[in-house]
Amino acid sequence: MVIARFYIKNGVQGVGYRPFILEQIFNFNLNGAPKNLLDGRVEVVVEGEREDIEDFYEYLKAKMPPAARNPGLSEAEFGGVHVADRRDAALALNLNQWNTAIPVVISINKNVMGLGEKMDGLGKAMHEGFERMGTEMHEGFERMDKNFERMNETLEALPERIARAFKDMK
Repeated sequence: MVIARFYIKNGVQGVGYRPFILEQIFNFNLNGAPKNLLDGRVEVVVEGEREDIEDFYEYLKAKMPPAARNPGLSEAEFGGVHVADRRDAALALNLNQWNTAIPVVISINKNVMGLGEKMDGLGKAMHEGFERMGTEMHEGFERMDKNFERMNETLEALPERIARAFKDMK
């Protein structure tokens, strides 16, 4: 099994490219998913047999969704970390919801842990980073809640303070 990544550009967002690519990922018996990027490109990461990936890549060079206009494919780069199961990744991308994406992130984290044992602790460091990030996010939300409480208290006291200020002006 190998992993490949490539990018498609030139009017490939909003024309049905991701569903088209997902269908082809299934048809070529690969794992992976396409992802829209902020710069207008679509990133494709797939895992499978090299020959299947090469066939998939050549197919995408020749075929496209009907609404696509002159897409350009970058060269496929081989190598990288195991990608999440294609059904989970596709579901998370299509629903575009955090509660759906979290299992994919957990799956990737578990795969990184297994790979990391072979790569001198890289997976462990990434796992600890995920845990630290989760803790910091939780603490950040707690601080935000406290700030909102203080702001709410200040706003509730504001009419009384304004009335007192007008009274003191007389």
